[in-house]
Amino acid sequence: MRFREHWVYRPLAWLAAAELFVLMLTVALDVAGRYLFNKPLPAGYELIQVQMGLLAFTTLPLLCRENEHIALGLLDHWFTGRVNRVRLFCVHLMSAAGLGFLGWRIWVYASELGEMNEGTPVLNIPLAPLGHFMAVMAVAGACALAVLAFRAPRAN
Repeated sequence: MRFREHWVYRPLAWLAAAELFVLMLTVALDVAGRYLFNKPLPAGYELIQVQMGLLAFTTLPLLCRENEHIALGLLDHWFTGRVNRVRLFCVHLMSAAGLGFLGWRIWVYASELGEMNEGTPVLNIPLAPLGHFMAVMAVAGACALAVLAFRAPRAN
């Protein structure tokens, strides 16, 4: 089942598309302002940083669900059949554990940022909600990888 067909992943796909569109507009305005009018978008660099972080973590569950993340296939041809399914189970489960750990640590750090009322330097965008969103997306990606891990033994 493709993520576009599943009700959980469709809103994430639309959110990622909207974030990408807003990022594109921000970059276009910043570049046009800089080179055409010698006046870049105020705090454009900061906005682009925040938007790129949001986009990366919004797409994370989608990529994990479809198993489309970056992978090295150096030794894949050595494994076939049942051994390959066991290998995929182990790889997906370890990846899920690592991403789950990352999500937990991001949540803890975002909570600390919230207690200190930290924000971005120029626009003072609160960092805690951004961090919490990123943590939730990392855990969602970990859940998608766990599902892949438990489907691997039954895969053809």
